[in-house]
Amino acid sequence: MSFSTWRLSAWTLCMALCSLPLNAAPLDQYRILNHLDNYGNLDLRNKPYTSLPDGLEVKGNLNIAKTSIKSLPKGLTVMGSLDASNSQLERIQRGTKIRGYANFLGSQIKIWPARIQVGGFLNFTDTPLEQLPAAMTVKGDLSVARTPLTELPDGIVIEGSLYIGGSKIVTFPETMTVKGNIFLGGNIITKWPTNLTLGGVVAR
Repeated sequence: MSFSTWRLSAWTLCMALCSLPLNAAPLDQYRILNHLDNYGNLDLRNKPYTSLPDGLEVKGNLNIAKTSIKSLPKGLTVMGSLDASNSQLERIQRGTKIRGYANFLGSQIKIWPARIQVGGFLNFTDTPLEQLPAAMTVKGDLSVARTPLTELPDGIVIEGSLYIGGSKIVTFPETMTVKGNIFLGGNIITKWPTNLTLGGVVAR
C-alpha cells in the first residue's frame, strides 16, 4: 500500500468515526450523572441514547422525549412524571412505577400491559395504541385521541376525563366509570354502557 493510499484510507476511517453521533450507546449509571439536576430530574430529551439501565430509580421527572429509546427498563421507578413524547418508545415493562403522569404523545406504544402504576394522567394521543388491559384504572385523564384503538376494556375506571376523538372507538364497554367528562371529539357512539358512572358531562 502506498503512502497516499494509506493516508486516504485513514482519512476515510476518521471521517466515518466522526460522523457517528456522540454517546450513541446505552445509558449507564455513570453517564446518568451528566444529565441529573439538583432536584433529581433526569433530562435525556433529544439525546442519542438507545436504552436505560435495569433497576433505574429517578427521584424526580424522567424526560426521554425525542429519543431512540424503544423500551423502558425492568424495575423502573420514577418518583415524578414521565415524558416520552415523540420518542421511539414501543414497550413498557410490567412492574414499572410512575408516581406522576405519563405522556406518550407521538410515541410508538401499541400495547399497554397490566400491572403498571401511574399516578396521574395517561396520554396516548397520536400513537399506534391497539390494546389496554382488563379492568384498567387511570388516576387522571386518559387520552386515546387519534389512535387505532377500537375499544376500552370492560370495567375501566378513569378518575379524570376521557378523550377519544379521532380514535376507532364507536362502542363503549358494558361497565365504565369516568369521574370527569367524556370528550367524543366527533366520534359517534353506537353503543353506550349499561352501567355508566359519569361525574361530568358528555361533549360531542
